[in-house]
Amino acid sequence: MGDLWNQQLLSQTLGDGGTVLTPDMRAVIQSAHLCFAATVAPDGRPNVSPKGTIRVWDDTHLFFLDIASPGTRANLAHAPWLEINVVDQLSRRGYRFAGAAALHFPGNAVYADGVRRVYDATLPADPPAAVVLLEVERAAPLLSPAYWRGDDETAIRALWRDRRAALDREFEAHIAQVGAVRVDVAPNVEALRGVR
Repeated sequence: MGDLWNQQLLSQTLGDGGTVLTPDMRAVIQSAHLCFAATVAPDGRPNVSPKGTIRVWDDTHLFFLDIASPGTRANLAHAPWLEINVVDQLSRRGYRFAGAAALHFPGNAVYADGVRRVYDATLPADPPAAVVLLEVERAAPLLSPAYWRGDDETAIRALWRDRRAALDREFEAHIAQVGAVRVDVAPNVEALRGVR
């Protein structure tokens, strides 16, 4: 699969710098529903933040909701460069997507459409601060070294399905021992959103 996978990805790169999101990329994003978004702070330091609302916007764009990410938002306002990594945990493979991101705030058509795509008709009591729209200029596969041993994806998924279940049991035992995390006081949502 590796050579074919890389050839398919490379054949989708467009001359204008955009990358067509392949059916496999879309499937991985749909499966994962979680990504890690990397930005650069004004002091030049990296910032990585999990985003649980990653979605495909169209053939060349991804988006996520800024629910409580003032750091990510401030970094993108300073420098629009963003890299997103999305990996299917059982398959141990995914993609990295990079390009310029734009922030869209309430009152903007992109904001309204992005919120609707994630929440349908059931809008949250505390709406997102922004929609982050990434123009994918570069995409590259992420592949676990587990594939180098000769196993195919079906075998790797079976192995990790069992391993994931064992890890979940271990963490459940940890929670039972130390107690479950609970937030008794909701965070100041306005502070998380920052003042624009």
